[in-house]
Amino acid sequence: MNPTPFRPTFWNIPVEGQILIYILGILAVLFCAWGTVKSVRAILSGKPKALKEAPRERLRRLWNEGFLQTRIMRTASGKAHFAIFWGFIFLFFGTAAATLDWDVTRPLFGVRFLKGDFYLFYKLILDCAGVAALIGLGYAAYSRWIKKGPSLEASPRFAALIGSLAFIIITGFFIEALRLAAQKPEWAGWSPVGCLLAGLFSSLSAPSLTTAHALLWWIHGLSALVFIAAIPATFYSHIFKAPWNIFEQKLEPLGAVPKIEKIEEQESFGISKFDQMSWKKRLDFEACTECARCTAVCPAVKMGTPLNPKEFVLKLQRAGRQKEAQDLSSVISEQELWSCSTCGACLNACPSRIDIPDLVVQMRTHYALEEGKFPPGVAKTLQNVATVGNPWGLDPGSRLDWASGLDVSLLEEGRHVDVLYWVGCAASYDRRAQKIARAMVKILKAAGVSFGVMPEERCHADFARRLGEEYLFQTAAAENIENFKRYSFDRILCACPHCFNTLAHEYPQFDGGKFQVISHADFILDLISKKLLPALSLDEASTVYHDPCYLARYNGIAQSPRSALRTFVPDLREPENKGLSSLCCGAGGGQFWFDGSRTQRINVIRFDELKATKATRIATACPFCMSMLDTAKSQRKDEETVVKDIAEIVAEALDKKSN
Repeated sequence: MNPTPFRPTFWNIPVEGQILIYILGILAVLFCAWGTVKSVRAILSGKPKALKEAPRERLRRLWNEGFLQTRIMRTASGKAHFAIFWGFIFLFFGTAAATLDWDVTRPLFGVRFLKGDFYLFYKLILDCAGVAALIGLGYAAYSRWIKKGPSLEASPRFAALIGSLAFIIITGFFIEALRLAAQKPEWAGWSPVGCLLAGLFSSLSAPSLTTAHALLWWIHGLSALVFIAAIPATFYSHIFKAPWNIFEQKLEPLGAVPKIEKIEEQESFGISKFDQMSWKKRLDFEACTECARCTAVCPAVKMGTPLNPKEFVLKLQRAGRQKEAQDLSSVISEQELWSCSTCGACLNACPSRIDIPDLVVQMRTHYALEEGKFPPGVAKTLQNVATVGNPWGLDPGSRLDWASGLDVSLLEEGRHVDVLYWVGCAASYDRRAQKIARAMVKILKAAGVSFGVMPEERCHADFARRLGEEYLFQTAAAENIENFKRYSFDRILCACPHCFNTLAHEYPQFDGGKFQVISHADFILDLISKKLLPALSLDEASTVYHDPCYLARYNGIAQSPRSALRTFVPDLREPENKGLSSLCCGAGGGQFWFDGSRTQRINVIRFDELKATKATRIATACPFCMSMLDTAKSQRKDEETVVKDIAEIVAEALDKKSN
């Protein structure tokens, strides 16, 4: 026996067998390539969609989200998928290295690199990779059939999918074990799994070992080739579709809905048929890994509404694979569309970055602008915005009543201010939310900030856009932008995440609509950090902070409010779901204005989750979240818990200090 370790390629396999496996291998690769090209062409047959060019940023995201899988590593299932993914990556490159060693460097240069210490290390790495993949597959099976995750499919199809991968790895280990049992090399220990299994065959004769090895070698080889050939036509096509979708993901702010250009000239609006889908939307559906992470975090699912994000995507995927054009009303019901709060939880959880909220809005746009359909109660609210500039339908002349006695200055042409304080409809008209506006004025004055409010302020109609009423949104945007242009200011301050998201990320879609916009969470922290506010009185109330979806998830503003509160609130607690994974209050996507919306009941679930921290006060940074949590508090008949905006808490700390 050669004393130098080397890879015994095709050990025990006759020449005719080697030739046959090469032929079958080439056919499998060609079949896989043909299926892949066919699949890509079907996706690209969708309507053109121009994407922002930023190759470096796209590659960075592909590496982080596609290969390092940072988006899914927060859970045990995510770690299991990471083990499966990287296990097979190493096994794939191990096979590629073996092919290069035997079929390229050996015949062309007379050199083999899989030998000596390098070969031993190579064997150890592949054994570890195989074990890691098996552990991941084992956990996947455990999650589906033993733990029985509520959103995971435990079907014969997935049993075959998980079992086939495990079968390929296990047969590979046993092939190695049979060879080691027959050869008994000194370096067998460098294949720890194969070496351990070889002990099972110690009593077999040499002919029995070689016969069993050859039979299992063919079973393993054919299984692997069938898997390769079947990739484009099976669930495992996400191997290339998911990374492609991650690379092509939306780089614009997540909270920005695409603008309908030249809306007056359009003959159709939104999406009602599958052939109206862009190639990017088709890629979205095809990239689904069926992991059901979207379903697990969806507030609509928690409320038992007809909407299930995973099924939503898979129904569209199936529709796209049919040759005839599909009327989407026969695929997705109106009830499913209206159940979405556009909170973005599904998008944040999705490892493939499938943008369900964006598609929901586009499909709603068809119903809104072509069929005039809205959920109960919404049509009147939209009419209020169109006629009097606020969703409550209240007198525009009373918009500034909240500022009574505060000596709030109105913006004037020719006079510059540092901050244009955008109050928003909630803080202007809702009596409870008006306290937020008054608190912000107190903070601005205490910090000596030059500010003013715009007398022409009107609703920006963000919720209308998310309900599909794009025309009303664009009308409101044009009016507000023209009014902004009349005044001189450095930045716009918003105490509502919906206002902030709209002015910061959607108004720039319009000519002259780009302004510097800051959320009150960031603004307050900046004042505290720069010591522009008087020292705040210590507040010992146990407090838990609730992250608004449009602040934390869509805009990444989660630490600012916490950092501001921690400067004077020592007992700040955290709920189970926070930051990017915060649980929606149920108000977004226009749900706040629905009559009897089932998703609004998520507020009670969220309230209970916040109360589980045993905090006596709930802090938030959104007037709509505050309203929803106050409602939940009433439903729970809780008279002890206080719900307040961070601006109110800071203003109270200022008052205590001055007293």
